[in-house]
Amino acid sequence: MYIKAIIILVFIILLNSCQKKKTFDKLTNQEEVITMNQITTDYDTLINRVKFQGNIDAYDELFYSFMDSNKAERTDSTMIYSKIMSEKYNYEKAYIDYLTALSEKNEIKFNFDDFSTINISLMDDSSKKKTEDWLKKMLERKIITQQQYNSVKK
Repeated sequence: MYIKAIIILVFIILLNSCQKKKTFDKLTNQEEVITMNQITTDYDTLINRVKFQGNIDAYDELFYSFMDSNKAERTDSTMIYSKIMSEKYNYEKAYIDYLTALSEKNEIKFNFDDFSTINISLMDDSSKKKTEDWLKKMLERKIITQQQYNSVKK
């Protein structure tokens, strides 16, 4: 009986020692930093969500990632996707983003709180027409008021 108890005890100890111990397989890196402009989804996915779904979160993430780009890439890319979001999905912020990018591309500085600071008379004819058409579109969709539209220097 004594030997039988020892064999059972040894068997139980062996079974317990074979169980996987609870350990952490991977330590998290506390030094990893994610910046505000760092995208969390790949560009192709974001672009498809913007183009085909009108996904506002994808547009905003894409928009803020463009802020790290050079001026030409930033303005051109912003104009493409903000135009899609504004015209196809009527996203109000995208109208402003397009106008901002178009102005930056043409080196026109202004304050959106005061549309009289927008001076499109300094633009070349093609850009000026594009900006006037965009402002008219914003007026039609009630993104800006008639007073704001009239205060722009043409």
